[in-house]
Amino acid sequence: MTGEERTTDYRASLAEGKPGAALRIVRLEAGLPLSKIAEQTLIPEWKLQDLEDDTYDRIGAKTFLNGYVRKYASLLKLDASEFVGALPEQMRSNVAPAQSFTETAANATAPKPRAKKSGTKRRLPVIPVVVFLIAAWAIAVYFIEDVGPGDNEAGTVEAASNIGELPNDEKGAPPIDSADTEDRGDFDGDTSVQEIPVLLDLPEADLAPVVATQEPALEAESQVTPDSTDATPSQDRLNFTFNDDCWLQVTDATGKVVFAQLQTKGDNLQLFGESPFSVMLGNARAVAIELNGAPVDINPVSNRKTLRFTVSS
Repeated sequence: MTGEERTTDYRASLAEGKPGAALRIVRLEAGLPLSKIAEQTLIPEWKLQDLEDDTYDRIGAKTFLNGYVRKYASLLKLDASEFVGALPEQMRSNVAPAQSFTETAANATAPKPRAKKSGTKRRLPVIPVVVFLIAAWAIAVYFIEDVGPGDNEAGTVEAASNIGELPNDEKGAPPIDSADTEDRGDFDGDTSVQEIPVLLDLPEADLAPVVATQEPALEAESQVTPDSTDATPSQDRLNFTFNDDCWLQVTDATGKVVFAQLQTKGDNLQLFGESPFSVMLGNARAVAIELNGAPVDINPVSNRKTLRFTVSS
């Protein structure tokens, strides 16, 4: 059979709508075994056999069928479009000639990647939840360390509002007028609005007692009233000068709370009572103290504002 006759034979097969038979004719003419075509095109040999028999049921979707025909024809250096055009109309697809069709293309359409992506989306909210929990924990730790048992100390504010203050001594320190006392009383009654510095219970090691070992304190001979003008000889005098806002609580030797109130910058306070005094400061660095005219050393604990100590004459 001459080359012209073989060309006529495969074109006749194309005209009959049998591109597979036409490819077989050209392959046999080139002396290539079907296994060689399968090796070079990466198409299973049984699919090539079905293709040459023009049996397309087992090959798969028309996209793959068109791709196999193009690849087979291109390997034989034939016009792939001519062979694809010979396929039955319902088996044709608009696939670009340069597109590669192999068995691995089937895996690209599998739903597994979508399932994995969906799982990733479900895991995304975990990150902000973890960040939120860490932030909440840090805030809680901060407030627990900073606030401590200060809420218990706030209850003394109401009791302290009924305690009278004694007038200043002969050195001429300005007295606390009734208007100022009323204003501070209003402050004590509205603890929900005005923020009161928190007082911390310090361990025994943190306390800085300031005790001047002199002669024992004398017992009070008479009850001091707010209307008295001078302190009795048996009482001790405490002077406080404030250069910044500070919470102050003073308890005398009998356990009576002599004073418990917030003082502001520029205030001067004078108290009388029986020593030793238990003093609690909310801002220890903002106060200067004198006992019976003698200055009292204040040694605040490093990195803390609050200080609780004892002053005795």
